[in-house]
Amino acid sequence: MLARAALCVMALLTPSAWSAETCRYAGTASHGARIVVDTVSAARDGETTVNVMARIDATSFGIISLGYLHQEISLWRGGELRQAAVNHRYSFAGSIRRQQWDVFTRGPDSMMAYRAQAKNLADFRSKHPRFVRQWETASFGQPWLGEYDQAGAERRADLDLPRAAMPPGTGTPLAMAFHWVRWVNPDGRGVPVFLPGFKKNARIDVPVSLADVDAHGTRHVRLVARHPQLSQTQPSVGDAWVSAGHRLLRVRFDAHGQHGGVLGVVDLERCAGDPSTP
Repeated sequence: MLARAALCVMALLTPSAWSAETCRYAGTASHGARIVVDTVSAARDGETTVNVMARIDATSFGIISLGYLHQEISLWRGGELRQAAVNHRYSFAGSIRRQQWDVFTRGPDSMMAYRAQAKNLADFRSKHPRFVRQWETASFGQPWLGEYDQAGAERRADLDLPRAAMPPGTGTPLAMAFHWVRWVNPDGRGVPVFLPGFKKNARIDVPVSLADVDAHGTRHVRLVARHPQLSQTQPSVGDAWVSAGHRLLRVRFDAHGQHGGVLGVVDLERCAGDPSTP
């Protein structure tokens, strides 16, 4: 839960010409965790796709390996979130413990949810035989949305987000943390964020404020998240440093859950392409 919360904390556009950007960020977090985040964003004719893939590796008691993979793909059209696809995978001591693929598609009344999941290969093969090649963790980050219609995913109305709960500008956690934060107006107001897969409180409002601007025009933007599944006494805070040219230079997160906290930072390693202007 803390890993997911940290990603959410770390947890707008109509360009007419094609533009694309690919970036990698890397850093560390509490408990000796190592983090790598890859982002791919592309915009064309009013449609934007933001694909964020995070890999977290850590050890428990210095000997047991823990792995967490989380991918979020969001599709925007005319500045409106049209689809969100999330894949997260968890392994313990080299053994896969849980894998899940969720897709949320905007319908007339809500973001409609579908889920494919399993705790082991036999169960996955039984429930989703035409999607089984996605099971191995080596497939993480490979295209899977094109096969999802054949996956036999379960319709999950309990995970739907009503349209009334999605005001204009509603984003998703990783897209906000690694893409939209570069252009959001840091006026202290709450930015609506959809938390895909949450059964309760699936939308929160995250205040975004300007903490500082240095001599080079780099903005230090701060996001503060409060959620019932996080600590009720300490807010979870995300900080982003954005260059004058809209490059994301650093993300720092300080997430507090009900049973502990995670502090981490990732820095830009490399970036290619044009950061599309909303």
